[in-house]
Amino acid sequence: MVNLRNFDLNLLVIFRAIMARGSIAGAAEEIGLSPSAVSHALARLRVMLNDELFFHTAEGVRPTDRARELSADIERGLGFISTAISLQHQFVPSEAKRVFTMQVADYVSGFLLPRLAERLQVEAPGVSFDILPFSISPESVWDRVDMQVRLTPGRLQPEMVRSQRLLADEIVVLMRRDHPRANDPMTAELYAELPHVKLSQSATGTTVIDDALAARGLERHMAMTVASWFEIPDIVAKSDLIAIAPRRLFSLDPRLRNLKASPLPLEEVVFSFDLCWDLRTEREPGQKWLLKVVSDVFKEIRT
Repeated sequence: MVNLRNFDLNLLVIFRAIMARGSIAGAAEEIGLSPSAVSHALARLRVMLNDELFFHTAEGVRPTDRARELSADIERGLGFISTAISLQHQFVPSEAKRVFTMQVADYVSGFLLPRLAERLQVEAPGVSFDILPFSISPESVWDRVDMQVRLTPGRLQPEMVRSQRLLADEIVVLMRRDHPRANDPMTAELYAELPHVKLSQSATGTTVIDDALAARGLERHMAMTVASWFEIPDIVAKSDLIAIAPRRLFSLDPRLRNLKASPLPLEEVVFSFDLCWDLRTEREPGQKWLLKVVSDVFKEIRT
């Protein structure tokens, strides 16, 4: 067993910063030390852990296999320490001045954000939200994202991620009512054959439809890919392109009522909206409040 009295835990903070930034200079900037001080700290850590930990490259530093193995455990340990300390402080929503960062899938934003804004206005007027799309790589922002609301559970560092099912909904295939194939039964083969307008993967955070088709030896014909759901109904109404949507969107977007909707012929696929968060911070009072708020909003939606 390591004698922690002889181990400087600050070295682990420096290790985490080097892993996150990929350079000595970047780590120094993040934690407020000089590059020289970070280099000296890394030298001490190499001796203590008996590994080189990082190799210098033209782009910065590259972690060794041992450093990658250690990274998850160090992240988890520092997260638990941070949470244990922060639990001493109460989170009072009506008095709080705090910014939460969330990634929200495009389909979900119409359900969540108006209700979230309404609740904040009453319950936590000093709290702000920075809403990020999935067009920003989840890997690049996971260390500063409080929660994700997405169509499939997060796969980032799975040993550190918890998820909760918020809502499951039927998927429907949309086409204009006078589409040339409007009277044909919607089969998986027809669905794959028809030209699609598709919401980009970066907006949804999932490839579940394409994975289900691939399992059947099929592939969609992508005529157009767009960044936002709100462009899709008008495109479908004025062309022979088809699209998919959760049925609940019919209550939010009146344009859909002018389109024909057929059940998606991929029985195993549903719109499953999931809330994902980092287990290292789940006991922190502000995070617990946010988890309850988002869960409550989706309870309202379900009813």
